[in-house]
Amino acid sequence: MKKQQTKSYEWIKGKGNKRILIVIIALLFIIMVIKFMNWIIEDEGAWKPDYPKEDLAELVLKAHLTEEDYTTVFMQTGLGREAVDILLKSEKSDDLIKSFRKFQDDFFLSGDYECRVQAIIVHDERMRDENGQLVKGFEILDVRNGDIFITKGTHSLGWRHGHAAIVTDETKGETLEAICIGEKVVLQSIDKWRTYPSFIQLRLKDYNSIKTAKIAEYAKKELLGLPYGLFTGIPEKKPDKLKSTQCSHVVWYPYERFGYDLDSDGSWLVTPKDIANSEHLEIVQVYGVNPEEIWK
Repeated sequence: MKKQQTKSYEWIKGKGNKRILIVIIALLFIIMVIKFMNWIIEDEGAWKPDYPKEDLAELVLKAHLTEEDYTTVFMQTGLGREAVDILLKSEKSDDLIKSFRKFQDDFFLSGDYECRVQAIIVHDERMRDENGQLVKGFEILDVRNGDIFITKGTHSLGWRHGHAAIVTDETKGETLEAICIGEKVVLQSIDKWRTYPSFIQLRLKDYNSIKTAKIAEYAKKELLGLPYGLFTGIPEKKPDKLKSTQCSHVVWYPYERFGYDLDSDGSWLVTPKDIANSEHLEIVQVYGVNPEEIWK
């Protein structure tokens, strides 16, 4: 009887050890897959110009810029047409050339960043110095209420989903953002966006300061403090009363309430990429992003 009990105990013990071993192997396999999937998209984090710099001095001093001129400046500095016009009106000749060259120099230096785990499977890319401190790689020329900021600098399990925010107070330099699971929608500083290795700034094509101010005010009033909802949009994408939201939904929902559907593919899930391709928006400025292929 005792021998039989001993054999049974050894059999159970042996079976238990096998189960533990299987679990360990499975966990190691999952970790390896996660690391591999994140590794294969690391080189997509930021784009760097592969063409030479051009001297913009003569071009920016012209009385009137042609469409080709605007395209040249965009490819050299990342500044869209509206941003270029703002800079042209705000500076004197000597300062103007220096300002354009500064944006150009920053634009051509883009591309370096460090990737860190933000939350379990979510990875966040930022520019850092040798001590690991965040550094700002560029200036944001013009910020207005309702502007949309997008970065490609976050990814999970091989999916470069990116991150999005809406400017809610241009004077304070304030954005509204849903950052990650387990956290509520919060207000952030615009300065953080200058540490991302990729940056896209968008604005309504039919921009109206009063209208966009109302959109920004609505976003802050209705979405601030909401919990992050990974499955926001199922089954109802635009309920009258939101219970949760996610980063790109924080941008999409208030604009939709004012008659602008920024979801370019119209699916239940709105992503930063969908917003970046919206027909309602125009580019104000990009950094670390190919001007010819904003986000395919």
